[in-house]
Amino acid sequence: MKKALFFDMDGTLWDALVPLMEAYNIAQEREGTSYRYDLDLIKSFMGLTPEETGKLNFPNETPERQMELFRINLAEELKYLAIHPGKLYPHEEEVLEKLQKKYDLFVVSNADKGYIENYMNALNMRKYFKDFVQAGDTGLPKWKNILWMKDKYGYELEDIIYIGDTLKDKEESDRAGVKFIHAAYGFGVIEDDKYKINSLLELEELVDKMFKA
Repeated sequence: MKKALFFDMDGTLWDALVPLMEAYNIAQEREGTSYRYDLDLIKSFMGLTPEETGKLNFPNETPERQMELFRINLAEELKYLAIHPGKLYPHEEEVLEKLQKKYDLFVVSNADKGYIENYMNALNMRKYFKDFVQAGDTGLPKWKNILWMKDKYGYELEDIIYIGDTLKDKEESDRAGVKFIHAAYGFGVIEDDKYKINSLLELEELVDKMFKA
């Protein structure tokens, strides 16, 4: 069995800040609310579950209204990203093509159902990955989805490295008991990142080294 690389989505495999901002603003304008988004606000949501994001989007609303409004955002998001996808990071396809020859590649994200599919379909990326799972599919936090995928394919914990860009990604990886690489080119800052890459071109060498250690 190959060893496995589990990837985060936003800030690791693509940058979708601009289309997300545009989609959310379209949704709220259509709904007739005063809520509007800029890139800094969208960036602050990266890596969170839909439930966590709903609270930050609409702090003055009831929990029920928060999720109602955020579901409106999500519905527009899925339609909009299918036509206006995020941007891949430099050399991404080149690196993934090399990695998939040695390792099984997966995506494990806190996104809502349908989000990873937009990345896979709109940018023709499905060919690089063995499988994917997101919070919207299972209702589970990221660390449990890491273990869910581990159990589905029978990996040992030492056979998995998670690649993500935020402190939350590191915390979730630690909780799941898997190795972690900080994608420092993404959206998050991690002060004590033992293993990090500043470009996807650095990933293959670091992964090889970590699995041999």
